[in-house]
Amino acid sequence: MVIIPGVLIAVLTFPGVIVHELAHQLACRMMKVPVLEVKYFQFKNPCGYVIHDATDRPLANFVISAGPFLLNTVLGVAIVFPGMVIYHAFRSSSDPLVTVAMLVSLWLGVSILAHSFPSRGDAKAMVHTILKNKQVNVFAKILTAPVIGLIYAGSYGSVIWLEFGYAILVGSQLPRLVLSLI
Repeated sequence: MVIIPGVLIAVLTFPGVIVHELAHQLACRMMKVPVLEVKYFQFKNPCGYVIHDATDRPLANFVISAGPFLLNTVLGVAIVFPGMVIYHAFRSSSDPLVTVAMLVSLWLGVSILAHSFPSRGDAKAMVHTILKNKQVNVFAKILTAPVIGLIYAGSYGSVIWLEFGYAILVGSQLPRLVLSLI
């Protein structure tokens, strides 16, 4: 089995890293949490990061932590969608421009989708400010716990390329579903 370093994967899918960090930054701005430093992409681990002021507001931590899942998923599907349309409508075309347009759309969309999962650090922040916070009501904790579990599962599942399975599944099936409804 060949082990591919995480930084190499991030270089090949750099648009997803950039959108992931942008999502964290936008969520911070939306929740009025000051951003201290942003690195959208670098050639080392971590490949990107957002450093922001600490907040003890549970909703702010939830939005900041889960922001990349929402933005990367929505944007990734929106970008992969034209590639899927091109593939289904023009798959017998020998026009190289059609092929290039399809491949760029698919690469860009899958790259963004593959970086949808929040990090373990994001999950830890949610555990601390939501699950362990005595001021947060039980209903909010019950709703948040499965999200935190999914973040941890996604993080640990990266050793078996779970994020790419998610990207390919969502990137291929969601547009297919929409096309079938049209």
